[in-house]
Amino acid sequence: MGATKLFWIVALAAIISSEASAQRTNFVNHDSKISHLAEPQWFRDNIPFVEVPNKEIEEVYYYRWSSLKRHLRYTVPGAGYIVTEFVHKVGYSLKFDTINAAAGHHINEARWLRDRRYVQDYVNFWTREGGDPNAYSEWIADAAYNSYLIDGDEEFMKSQLKGLIRNYRKWDDHYDDTWKMYWISPHWDAMEYSCSSVQTDDPYHGGAGFRPSFNAEMYANAVAISKIAALNGEFDIFLEYQTRAESIKAAMNQRLWDPQRKFFYHAFKDNNPNFELLDSREEIGFFPWQYRIPGNTSEYVEAWEQLFDAQGFGTLWGPTTCEVRSQWYDGNQTGQCCWWNGNSWPYSTSLTLKALAAQVRDYANSAVVTVNEYLSELHKYALTQYKNDKPYVAECHSPVRKLWVCDGFNNSEHYAHSTYTDNVLSDLIGIQPRPDNNFEINPLNPSNWRFFAAENIPYHGHEVTVLYDADGSYYESGHSGLQIFVNGDFVRAQPNIGRMTVPVPAPVARNGQQNIANYASNPNSEGYPAPRVSYTSPYASEWHPLDGRVFYDYTPLNRWTNYGSGNPTDWFAVDFGPGRSKNISQIKLYVYSDVVTGEGGVDCPKKMEVEFYDGQEWRSATNQRPTPSVCSPNDVNTIDFDPVSTQQVRVVFTRDVENNYYIGLTELEIWAAWPQSSPQGYEAEDGLIVRGSIKENRAASGTSFVGDLVQDDSSVEFTGVWLDSAGTYSIKVFYVNEGNEAKQILAANNDVEVPVTYPTANDEFASFVTVEVALQRGSNVLIFRKDTNSVSLDRIEIGGKV
Repeated sequence: MGATKLFWIVALAAIISSEASAQRTNFVNHDSKISHLAEPQWFRDNIPFVEVPNKEIEEVYYYRWSSLKRHLRYTVPGAGYIVTEFVHKVGYSLKFDTINAAAGHHINEARWLRDRRYVQDYVNFWTREGGDPNAYSEWIADAAYNSYLIDGDEEFMKSQLKGLIRNYRKWDDHYDDTWKMYWISPHWDAMEYSCSSVQTDDPYHGGAGFRPSFNAEMYANAVAISKIAALNGEFDIFLEYQTRAESIKAAMNQRLWDPQRKFFYHAFKDNNPNFELLDSREEIGFFPWQYRIPGNTSEYVEAWEQLFDAQGFGTLWGPTTCEVRSQWYDGNQTGQCCWWNGNSWPYSTSLTLKALAAQVRDYANSAVVTVNEYLSELHKYALTQYKNDKPYVAECHSPVRKLWVCDGFNNSEHYAHSTYTDNVLSDLIGIQPRPDNNFEINPLNPSNWRFFAAENIPYHGHEVTVLYDADGSYYESGHSGLQIFVNGDFVRAQPNIGRMTVPVPAPVARNGQQNIANYASNPNSEGYPAPRVSYTSPYASEWHPLDGRVFYDYTPLNRWTNYGSGNPTDWFAVDFGPGRSKNISQIKLYVYSDVVTGEGGVDCPKKMEVEFYDGQEWRSATNQRPTPSVCSPNDVNTIDFDPVSTQQVRVVFTRDVENNYYIGLTELEIWAAWPQSSPQGYEAEDGLIVRGSIKENRAASGTSFVGDLVQDDSSVEFTGVWLDSAGTYSIKVFYVNEGNEAKQILAANNDVEVPVTYPTANDEFASFVTVEVALQRGSNVLIFRKDTNSVSLDRIEIGGKV
């Protein structure tokens, strides 16, 4: 066996072997909670199981995990996962169809997943990949630090400091040194047509000003950066951002708080020399509480009366985004998008609930705001998230009728623009994650609840279970009251619901290096890898199974089917690209069925067989081992087989002709060792290619390279370039340039830019140039962009520190 083949087989075996997991408990009937969901094993593997004596709160909890799962999108080898906002691409989304507006929401939700790849890949995307983290207002640093409090991965968190600081400083041009705050328009605060913009000459983009929302987020980001800097031992940065945070906090309390009207308000930036506050309250005035910005005095607590007031924000399906008494309020819309001057938006509701929980838990007791008020508002939020009597979330909801107002067909379904599971876990259940080796809980549950549970919470690499059983008869754990179990073992109990802290072992270390990748994914649906099919229904697309999205809905559509084919067998193939052979031994098929949901005529095939192209003919892979042995509909079906090296692979499906059922795939994944050239080498053809082409050449590494990089925006992006420590490294770039001297700009981690000059060379990819560039610990992103003339790239090799 050759050394290369041995390398990737050993690497793949090491990765796919499951890590030893901590012992879990089984007080909750897991199957009863998720049996109705597609791909139930994913939920068993990833989520904390919650049980509460409130049907809607619990039902929506499990639905929201399924809606988040729909948005976990695999991108390209090395980069891994991101989280989308819409189920399909929209015109204003950016790289990999990302939008930064709800990124903080995404991170706060995904941080509870057991598989850390999802949240860490996504954080790394915003700090190094270049998806424009400053397009809209954001709280990415704050959410990233929140994720660290859950997983305890200090090395990862420390490695993100530079990128988070860079993102923060990109807002410098929105800072006003006179008022010591940041300004932004409501539109770029992700709130178009708000009552602070509709009263201007430009209702959509106008109304730029100092907003409680944006400044609270910048305060939170500064606090997070200061804490991460302290982890790194960089105390000058710690003090700088601590000072920045305190300055914003003081300015908000001094300038944006109205002591007469008892609320935080927007203030226009222009033509406002006296810094007069807006004439109307907006829901964003509650946001500062989630970051403990207001003082702990009776003056501030009076603001919360507006949340429950029918002339304030207290409507049947609220809270509203603008107070009802305002002349700018409009709560009677039925289909317009995107108005924030009345409609109830989950984006804001989830933040208001975080703020309300902070008021109840961390501020002085008040008759205005109690646990019962919190539970009532959370229950209202859950009730809002239904459509046709089934859990559902879209963009915005009417405040006065049971109607999703912003609910575009094949667009707004399962909209990822808010939190819910995080509200349940961190506030209702009361998990208060910490950076030390302790687990703290302080539930917001009413005294009449006799039971609740949050089981198998992934915390610092361990498994923690929280139970409340008033008399010990519900869960029969051998204990009563509030109980905590760590790694399956009982640790402590107390009779009443309240704050409780227990020690946990030190965090379980995780290297984080990606050693496998999905080589079938093509998020841009052009170039390679490319689908090849025997037949595609006119109602489907062969690109869907390679787009990195996994969901099984009839609508929104996300599938390839052979619906209408007259063939008893049809096939779906993946072509990796000219000369681009991959060493593979497994295919994952996410089989779509609308027969089991009663919606159509697509179902499991009777047989699935893997074939590979040997350069002359298609051959059946040997020793095929399907798991499960019988196809499972709307689920992942894995076929393992003896290793092969091939440029093209396909699955031949035999359909159920007797029942006239057709075949469907929502996704096809081919996971294999990453990288496949060597631990320090990365192939250009495995990267993200913009305005270029994969070409075959037997002299090239991997027998393929990237050429045609002739347009001004042509680039090759190497992702997942792993380093165990930060420093300046030497990099060899192998190339061919048969024309004039060429130049490119190497952009590292969306930060450092280094010019690269390629002398004329036509010696079949033996030529290389060496560049030195500062890189970070962890997964690095290197983008080679065209500068002058054209060059073909083969691979890069990472050398030692300089």
